[in-house]
Amino acid sequence: MKYTKKWTAWYYKTGKKYVTPVILICFFIIAFVLICQMVKPESYNVKLFEVAEKTIRSPQTIEDTQKTTEEQTKAATDVDDVYVFNRETAQNRESLVRSLFAYVAEVNQAAAENDAKAKKAAEDADKPLPRSTSLDQKLASLKEKLSKDVSENIMDGVNSAMLTTLLQMNAKDLQAVEREVTGALEVAMDQSVRKDNMTDVKVSARDTIELSSIPANYKGVAKAILSYAIVPNEVYSAAQTDDRRKEAAANVIPVKILQGQVIVQEGQIIDREIYRQLALLHLLDQKMPIKQYAGFALLLLSLGTMLYFFTNKQKSLDRQKKNQYALVFSSVYIGILLMLMIIRFLEGVDISNISFLFPAAFGPMIIKILLNEKFAFMITIFTSVTSFFVFQGDATAAVNVTVSTFILLSGLASIVVLRDYSRRSAILLAGFIVGLANMAFVFLLLLISNAGLLTLAFWVPVGYAFLGGIGSFVLGIGVIPLFETMFGMLTTSRLVELANPNHPLLKKIMMKAPGTYHHSLMVANLAEACADAIGGNSLLVRVGCFYHDIGKTLRPPYFVENQLHGINPHDRLTPEQSRDIIIAHTTDGAAILRDNHFPQPIIDIALEHHGTTLVKYFYYKAKEKNPDVTEADFRYPGPKPHTREIAIINISDSVEAAVRSCDAPTKEKIKAIVDSIIEDRMQDKQFVECDITFQEIEIVRATLCATLNGIYHQRIQYPDDKQGGRQ
Repeated sequence: MKYTKKWTAWYYKTGKKYVTPVILICFFIIAFVLICQMVKPESYNVKLFEVAEKTIRSPQTIEDTQKTTEEQTKAATDVDDVYVFNRETAQNRESLVRSLFAYVAEVNQAAAENDAKAKKAAEDADKPLPRSTSLDQKLASLKEKLSKDVSENIMDGVNSAMLTTLLQMNAKDLQAVEREVTGALEVAMDQSVRKDNMTDVKVSARDTIELSSIPANYKGVAKAILSYAIVPNEVYSAAQTDDRRKEAAANVIPVKILQGQVIVQEGQIIDREIYRQLALLHLLDQKMPIKQYAGFALLLLSLGTMLYFFTNKQKSLDRQKKNQYALVFSSVYIGILLMLMIIRFLEGVDISNISFLFPAAFGPMIIKILLNEKFAFMITIFTSVTSFFVFQGDATAAVNVTVSTFILLSGLASIVVLRDYSRRSAILLAGFIVGLANMAFVFLLLLISNAGLLTLAFWVPVGYAFLGGIGSFVLGIGVIPLFETMFGMLTTSRLVELANPNHPLLKKIMMKAPGTYHHSLMVANLAEACADAIGGNSLLVRVGCFYHDIGKTLRPPYFVENQLHGINPHDRLTPEQSRDIIIAHTTDGAAILRDNHFPQPIIDIALEHHGTTLVKYFYYKAKEKNPDVTEADFRYPGPKPHTREIAIINISDSVEAAVRSCDAPTKEKIKAIVDSIIEDRMQDKQFVECDITFQEIEIVRATLCATLNGIYHQRIQYPDDKQGGRQ
């Protein structure tokens, strides 16, 4: 408790700009460690070719790059070589064959013409008939023509014997052979002819010749010419083949190990492939890939940056409040992470669907009560985003989305439902309603995910969600006092409790110092009106006024409002003794409140409501006796007001006492008193440590005058009053 008090006092007083960044850095480090601990893959002590002791599932969806590469290689290998069909090749081969037959016919015709001329010349000259052109001569002439006019050496495929056979054919047979050969060649070259199938094509073409009607003794030469003429008409294209293989590899769907996929069954032998997959999933060690660490770091950095800028955008908050809000928000988020760790642990011991028991409404409920609705929306988003990664370990991606969506909806429901949080009963009722809303959310989400409606696995999460909704608010009610104590936070419900007239300390003031009690009520009315006027915390001001003079209960008669029958005990004391008693009521009050575990803001009001002002009456009285007395000896120890609310109480306290002691206060007198006290405080620099502005001071001035005029207005004098009263 001692250390808690020191921590609370230090933190609440701190208004340095560096505090928020320091808080957020600590928040980042702690959250990073916790999240990485939760999402770190579970490690298994397994060895090759041993029996698996338990079924191991993949904790995440990950690409198996080795398998993907193997599939891409296989797909590329399965692509056949690409050949490009060249129609010119068929035309060229047909032209070659026709040229061959044309040359044969030409040689035969030329020989016949020469023989006829020679015969006629011999007959005319009455000489013996010359010999006919020999076959060798024809062959030589044919070879000469072929070598001169044909681009390729046709003799490589058609030998002299074959050419001789052609030369021996008559014109009719030669035409018939040509017709059959060119026809078969055309059929053969219209199809795909490659090196690997060329033999089959030639065989088929020769079979066609065999079945033809040409003389049998000519079929051999026809087959030979045809075999020679048939060549590949498709050319291998390395570029197109490479492109198609690349395309086939690119079209391979990456091989993935899916989240929740069984890697090895219990009792199965761990072979090299299983071991490789376990290593790929980092299940053989406790290390995450660096990119995952970087990803979580960037995520938290983004969330922390959002929180920093969002906090600094709250113009209505002073620096101290911004620090306080950042610390409370960070603490609640860390608490949520710890609860997520517990749920993850329960998931690890095979309690199915336990994630729906997570108290998703806890964070938004706490933040809305302690801070405001805007921060509650932010904590809801933070929690939902975080849960998506935390619950990915043992669930499928679909369940990740379901749980994250449930947490988001539950948090939003708690913000909407929680309206009245001044009473615990109202908070519990809101928890019950959120529990019912949670049931509806989970029911709908499971329906959308196509879960079996009539199974126990469907309804158990629905029940968990209801318990989580109620549990969030029960847990929140229990935790709020801890936040109030540690961070000096004041909730509306706590202030309402302290404002209850039946509170023991208020009863103590009323019984021991009734004048002080009445004075406190009057100051509360004045200060509350002023706080409302400038947009301050009016409930805090009112409750603080109730207790600001609690220190007077130790010596009630020494304060003028409690003195009866004109008896003043200060008449028997020296000014110094009276000073000590008067000044002590601030420190005594703070001590009493501290002993009764009051929130720090209320304690600060008791301690600071006089600032370092001068106890003027006893100062001047001492000055009469001893001119060497200094003001410093008769000032309150302070500290000076550090918030607008305490500054308002400082002014209202003095104004109420001064106006109460004034005979027949009029508007003019009230205004003069208010102006005098405010000017005195300003000249005394009592408000230099708080963020109240000149404009707000003017509003306070006007509000005090208006309120006091309403309290002390002169009543109309009725005629009956002069005669002893109205009927």
